[in-house]
Amino acid sequence: MNAEAQSTQAQSATQPTAHASAHTSLWRNTQYRRWFTADTAAAMGTAMKSFAISLVAFSLTQSLALSGWLGTATMCASQVAGIFGGTVVDRHDRRTLIIINALCGLALWGLAFVLLALNLLNFAAFAVITITASTVNGLFAEATNAMLRSIIPTEQYPKAQSLNQGRDSVISLAGSPLGGVLYAFAPWLPFAVASLMYVVSGASAARLADTGSGEYGDNGEPSAPHGSFLADFVAGWRWTLRRRTLLTLTTIAALVNLGINGIFSTVNLHLVGTHVDSVRIGLVETAMGAGMLAGALIAAKVADRMPLGTGMVVVSTVALATLAPMLFSDGYAVVLVCALLVSVPIPIVNSLIMGFVFAKVPSDMQGRAGSALGLMCMLPALFCSAIAGSLLPIAGFGATIGLFLAVLAVNVAIVLAKPTVRSLPAANRWDEVTL
Repeated sequence: MNAEAQSTQAQSATQPTAHASAHTSLWRNTQYRRWFTADTAAAMGTAMKSFAISLVAFSLTQSLALSGWLGTATMCASQVAGIFGGTVVDRHDRRTLIIINALCGLALWGLAFVLLALNLLNFAAFAVITITASTVNGLFAEATNAMLRSIIPTEQYPKAQSLNQGRDSVISLAGSPLGGVLYAFAPWLPFAVASLMYVVSGASAARLADTGSGEYGDNGEPSAPHGSFLADFVAGWRWTLRRRTLLTLTTIAALVNLGINGIFSTVNLHLVGTHVDSVRIGLVETAMGAGMLAGALIAAKVADRMPLGTGMVVVSTVALATLAPMLFSDGYAVVLVCALLVSVPIPIVNSLIMGFVFAKVPSDMQGRAGSALGLMCMLPALFCSAIAGSLLPIAGFGATIGLFLAVLAVNVAIVLAKPTVRSLPAANRWDEVTL
């Protein structure tokens, strides 16, 4: 009884603090600074190891198909785990889950680093490490975003999201070339740096206050008591699948993800298969990072004023138009320009969609709704690497690109044909929208 009273009192003391800071700088919020450091270090670790995975897989097998299927297997593992991860996040302390995720990243990618350095790594072991790490990340990764709801007020989320987009863009700008240089120096080095970043992430998360559980609602009042894991899991999916607006946005996002991820999976495997050096491969990510950085700067200015429907139309049409030149040329300069241009609207639309979800989804449902929406957004894209790796040797670069461009064309037709999407308003009118 006393423990429950103390818990409620602690939460009540925390919740008003977030709302009181609605009009102050994010950087004056100590909790946010620690959260941002933990999230940034984890993102840097992900960038380091993600770049090297396909290169290591190809070096171990000399097979584009196996490299592609490993990418698909890791995505499948992450998404399947994510189905249950949202429920885990809503039932347990989110700070603890962030720390566990960081420790697992350190252990698994540290193992990859050691085995590579000792020339003891084979493809089977590498696949087990990669798939296991993706599974763990799928279970716990949603804890970071879900915890943010307990740290800052809703009014500051668009600003926080634009900062995250800019941060991610800088990591893309620096991460992939750095990963390429590290890999050229020693294939194990990207994994060593990734392990170090997970140490930083876990240490910073450990300094967060214990405010990240899903036990309290938006008003600081205790949420409904948790039932069994299965009951909470079903409740989350039932809530999400009954929101038509969210499902429509998710369908559009899924098609965009399939088209863009498929094209750049094709590009990456094509460059690996034609023995382009790792530094030049990394520059494709740099071009995308530059575009996203420009988009993040624009998002900081317009995200709170641009209608969500307008953003969906823009990202759909721009994706198709800017990637179409690769249907006719696989030239390296063409790839770089396309990567730069297609990335510009992505941070703007991400800020709008994530802000919309953040504002409309209850605090105690953030983990489950986030995992459900994330799964549906990424489900069609799970087999991008496998499709690209299987088709490239048979159909060639142009035909494989054409398949994914057709997906983007279908998406444009859907967006233009749906007035309910085109009419979605700006943030100041989201209260009028029914999920």
